[in-house]
Amino acid sequence: MNIKGTVVKTIDRNELGNLHIGVNRTEYWWDGKDEYGDVLANGVYFYKVKTSLNNESIDSYGISEVDKFFKKE
Repeated sequence: MNIKGTVVKTIDRNELGNLHIGVNRTEYWWDGKDEYGDVLANGVYFYKVKTSLNNESIDSYGISEVDKFFKKE
């Protein structure tokens, strides 16, 4: 998302590919383009990760220092 909250790129599980557990890496490579193929301008962008464990959504991982950033979704 850009600083206005507009989603510029969504990466789904199929596009992400296999995860290498332990190092949490994937073979995915992002080219810096938005959903329409336009190169994004220099600036600050934010990301949100949605994940699940045993078909149950995970909003945060229970780490108190990090949890405060998930309160407003």
